[in-house]
Amino acid sequence: MSTNDHITTARIEAAEHVPLIRITRDFKATPAQLFRAHTDPDLYAAWVGPHSVQTRIDYWDARSGGSWRFLNLRAGEEFAFRGCFHEVRPDRIVQTFTWEGMPDAVSLETMTFEDLGDGRTRLHAQSLVDSFEGRDAWLQSGMDVGVNEGYAKLDDLIASDAAALSPLPQRALAEKYRAIASEFDRRVRAVSDWDVPTPVKEWTARDIVDHLATWLPAVLSSAVQLDPGPPASKDPVGAWENLDRQVQAIFDDPASMEIIHANPNTGENPLPVIIDRIFTGDVFLHTWDLARATGQPDRLDPDMVHDAYEGMRAAEEFLRPTGQFGEQQPVPDDATEQERLFAFLGRDPRWSPPAS
Repeated sequence: MSTNDHITTARIEAAEHVPLIRITRDFKATPAQLFRAHTDPDLYAAWVGPHSVQTRIDYWDARSGGSWRFLNLRAGEEFAFRGCFHEVRPDRIVQTFTWEGMPDAVSLETMTFEDLGDGRTRLHAQSLVDSFEGRDAWLQSGMDVGVNEGYAKLDDLIASDAAALSPLPQRALAEKYRAIASEFDRRVRAVSDWDVPTPVKEWTARDIVDHLATWLPAVLSSAVQLDPGPPASKDPVGAWENLDRQVQAIFDDPASMEIIHANPNTGENPLPVIIDRIFTGDVFLHTWDLARATGQPDRLDPDMVHDAYEGMRAAEEFLRPTGQFGEQQPVPDDATEQERLFAFLGRDPRWSPPAS
């Protein structure tokens, strides 16, 4: 198969000697964009499956050792699928896949992303099942319709919203904040106990929202007055919703660039620029705090993690004396970059709630 060919309809083939299905498809996207489309839960839900179903993510932790579960909704029926991510890296994803209607039938899926140049990528996917009968049942189930309709939706997503597939730090300020706030919002809405402790000493989950909802309006008050909304002490979900709605509106309004925020420490900046500089990253980091405190998936966007870690390390001699975060914590040799980031900030990167 030549890389000069353009495979615009998925090639679905059965291996001769093993119960394996191979799928090959080309996309007008970079490998990084295809990787994000397969690992970002919102993007994945937007394209996977045939037109007749809607996908809802139950949980999604796209990292090596993580797990996932989603539901396909169609005409009042629900079909649930789940699995584990065995390996997640930019050029390769290995995961298990199970339909909960047949929990004993587990397939092992491997996806690789071949860079064809000129902004094109060839997706190679294979599914290894437990028997030839199982493989043939999949092939005869109409899976080709779901695969091709799903990939057509992915084509449309790439064409209409390529920015959403770009690395998070490189997106426009409004889109970067939208993506980061969406992840925090997802955690907020899943909290069942707002008084649990967090990795931030002496803070509860409620205090995380209170912190975000109070310090930003105070800092911006010389340039814009934000509606205080309900206090987090009584309604943490409402407090976050109120703040998030106003911040996103500022980012989305081009006229906001004409509003100048002045501060002796930060200088003069357009309002969206200063919010991006001092607040978007704070929401990003506190997503981890809230997730750890409440037992939710805590994996953050790796590109944002890398940029934050490298940027803070480079400015450590200026940042550390400000007292904005604690003392560097020890990390094991096998620590991930995300764990190293939070240890740098003074958190125990493997903190978990105390046993009740």
